[in-house]
Amino acid sequence: MKTIQPNENITLEELQERVKYILSFKPRLEKLMNTDIVQGVEMARILRQFISAEDKELTKAKYDSLINRDKYLSNYRGFIREFRQFDGNITPENLHSFIFEITSAHSSVEMRVLFPTNDQIPF
Repeated sequence: MKTIQPNENITLEELQERVKYILSFKPRLEKLMNTDIVQGVEMARILRQFISAEDKELTKAKYDSLINRDKYLSNYRGFIREFRQFDGNITPENLHSFIFEITSAHSSVEMRVLFPTNDQIPF
């Protein structure tokens, strides 16, 4: 998935797809943690690079006004910021902590805004 390009025409559905993309990594990472930890770490690093790119784009000053006016973009940025709590490199020893960050972001307040009905929230 390409890095977000915030604009006035971005839809809730587009943001939901981005969230689903991120959350879709969790079950795969959990499985790989038990079967192929090296591949799991590689996959987690790919996800982290995507999240970092999203965060870098969403925190550009030129988007502040737009994001502050759009509750869905604002909450998507909040969802992405949930991942800032994980610090350092992803290793076989801390892969479980990165997976926990996905779980934590899943239960964030921002998710309730991005997915107004609970049955829409992935996993």
